[in-house]
Amino acid sequence: MGWMKRMAERSETTGDVGVAVIGAGFIGRGLVARLEGSPGMRTAVLVNRTVERALEVWGLAGVKRGDVVVSDDPATLTQAIADRRPAVSPSADGISSLQGVDVVVEATGAMTYGAEVILEALRAGRDVVSMNAEVDATIGWLLHDEARRNGRVYTLGDGDQPGVLLRHLEFVNGMGFEVVAAINCKRNLDLYQNPTDSQPYADRDGTSVLMTTAFGDGTKMQIENACVANLTGLVPDRRGMHGVPTTLEHAVRDVTAPLSRRGVVEYTLGGDFAGGVAVIGRGEGPLVQPYMKYSKMGDGPDYLFFRPYHLLHFEVPWTIADVVLDRQGLGEPVGPPVADVVAVAKRDLKVGERMDGIGGYCAYGHVDTAASAEGFLPMGLAEYATVVRPVAIDQPVPLDAVEIDPSAAMVQLRTEQASRVQAQSSVPA
Repeated sequence: MGWMKRMAERSETTGDVGVAVIGAGFIGRGLVARLEGSPGMRTAVLVNRTVERALEVWGLAGVKRGDVVVSDDPATLTQAIADRRPAVSPSADGISSLQGVDVVVEATGAMTYGAEVILEALRAGRDVVSMNAEVDATIGWLLHDEARRNGRVYTLGDGDQPGVLLRHLEFVNGMGFEVVAAINCKRNLDLYQNPTDSQPYADRDGTSVLMTTAFGDGTKMQIENACVANLTGLVPDRRGMHGVPTTLEHAVRDVTAPLSRRGVVEYTLGGDFAGGVAVIGRGEGPLVQPYMKYSKMGDGPDYLFFRPYHLLHFEVPWTIADVVLDRQGLGEPVGPPVADVVAVAKRDLKVGERMDGIGGYCAYGHVDTAASAEGFLPMGLAEYATVVRPVAIDQPVPLDAVEIDPSAAMVQLRTEQASRVQAQSSVPA
């Protein structure tokens, strides 16, 4: 039985799942309407610091402004949820504790705000679906640990490339193929793209300028593959991966050629991949290769399993249904983090300069193994760093070349993650 029928049947006995959507940006504005059309779930409350933007989102979902309850008062919001009235809150404080909120979807892409919302939700006993790969790549292990401690589910969401790739990996593994490479397909790359360059594209697409820059300079893609690595154990073959220019026709040959081993995260560049993901899987022997050739998949032993799209908010209800119905997400950490994203200087960095973060002017991110990333500035903490020793363009930023603000919330959470990892690693098996 598919999830739609199961959710509809569940709704008949226990009511719809109430979802708090955090963020009315590119993902959030589409998700609200999609949830309203998904069986067994609904948007209980939309949280956005700019109320006007949240009201516009409800309008796009077909709701009149006068029918929307706008409040940051818990009692008022609880009553609105009980009455099934559309609701907006300018503050996420206490949202997770509201009666009628079962699942929180974090869709802001903001680092500190997103991390705090996720942690509050888990500690309030709510499940969390995150579309925030930036937070996950920085403190994902901590968030999974917090979920476990509170008996909840924390997971990345379907629709974004990490979630789609995780689903695709399960598909390939489920047929018995060994994973050679999990591939994020990148159309264009400009390592030095900055917010000034990105503004026209952000205006065109309705995305934030920082996120648009992170797409262009590749940081977003590197972050996404770090998330996949930490949930699968597939690590980059080298810092930043190889980034192979190729096409669908030649992808198996071109991607595998530079690899020193199997079982990696990788990306293609250009070609005819659109917004897809791919997995190269290996299968050998008389019960595999003849059948794959018959299925028009080639001679093998390596095969390309390609999915030509990732469909953003349209796919998120699948994740919510998995969480609610089966108490599972898209993956659990394989152990301590195996990958991290290192900040690399986008231009010469001078002493005294306060760095900006993801999608800024100062640095782009490159995924690396956790071991090789030791001693370098994590991209997720770049905005809290001040340069104390010059760093040349295209060089990874050493930790001893910066001072990191210890009072920053993300810095403290990263420290807490390291402490918990160390504590669990020291416990005898």
